Amino acid sequence: MADTDELYAKTKRANALKKLMRVATVLIAVPALFALSSALLNGELYEPFSYLFIGTIAVLFIVPSVYGFIANFYAKPTETKNENAQNFVSSELTAELGELENERVNLVAAVKKANLIGIGVGVCVGAAIAYLLDAIFGVTLSAISYAATTGLLTASKRREFRANFKRQIIENIVKKHGLGYDKDRGLGLDDFFTIYDCRVDEWHSEDLVAGDMDGVGVKFSDFYAAKKVKKKNGTETVVQFQGVLFKADFNKTLSSITQISHINSRNLAIYGKKANMDDARFEEIFDVYTTDQIGARYALSPALMERFTQLCLRLDAPANAVFKDNEIFIAVETWRDDFEPDIRKSLINNETIALYESEIASFTQIIKELNLNRKIW
Repeated sequence: MADTDELYAKTKRANALKKLMRVATVLIAVPALFALSSALLNGELYEPFSYLFIGTIAVLFIVPSVYGFIANFYAKPTETKNENAQNFVSSELTAELGELENERVNLVAAVKKANLIGIGVGVCVGAAIAYLLDAIFGVTLSAISYAATTGLLTASKRREFRANFKRQIIENIVKKHGLGYDKDRGLGLDDFFTIYDCRVDEWHSEDLVAGDMDGVGVKFSDFYAAKKVKKKNGTETVVQFQGVLFKADFNKTLSSITQISHINSRNLAIYGKKANMDDARFEEIFDVYTTDQIGARYALSPALMERFTQLCLRLDAPANAVFKDNEIFIAVETWRDDFEPDIRKSLINNETIALYESEIASFTQIIKELNLNRKIW
């Protein structure tokens, strides 16, 4: 499981780096080309120098970018075998996955076609605006035109594939753990405010997983919260939290509130005063606040602190927890939209299913990892 999680994380980082490089290429090359072309057409630059400079920009930035785009366009998905994934596919989802894979392939083709159309529209709009008005304004409208075109051409197909993916893949994986799934529901704002104290102007919650595991009631879901900040040129959306909220029941009611706060987290609610715990490794990562110093040591046993540290390291994301009444609330700050399909990955020929299983299992394992199914208090 750890190897799969590590592979998934490395793949995500590599893809993010590739996207960043492509964006940097566009930001460097397009303004230069528009500005130089505009100046050249207006007779403001020495022509040989202009052609040389534009040619250099094209060789250094445009040609590699176009080559990469064409290579990705015609590239076949890499096929890597995974026994668990193949067993899961063949035993439970073969028929549905075949249909869903065809839908994914059609969506990928539609996205590629929309990208080509979007690039054409963006370049035409940008060049026209740069020539008639201003190069920077042309670049801005070029990017907007590209995003709007690709979005409009693929939005409905993406929504349909996403809904089918969650019904056929995520719901089946969740059922394997004996839990229920509702893609449209999630934990509420009250659960969020149990851990955080910040302004929230917009929020949504989805992908609710709920049920009973080893005698413990558990719920977790994807959660997003943001605030709106007025700026000089408009309104900016500031994301306060994006990740997974987790809630589970306990067999004993606590008379105090104890909080585990990751040192890298912000906007956290603070309960009582800080408590010093007898675990040096734990205190390197977390601060503990409580309304009862004795109650904090009663709740956070040495074994529980060690398990929570291991949990945070395994998830590779800041995790915060609040022990209140007969419940534990955990917030994992993944800063991504979890439990979502990746249309670049084949659903039947690689380890995709195993990765989705791993993502769900990483949260269902919390019950056993923290020993919540025993009377540890």
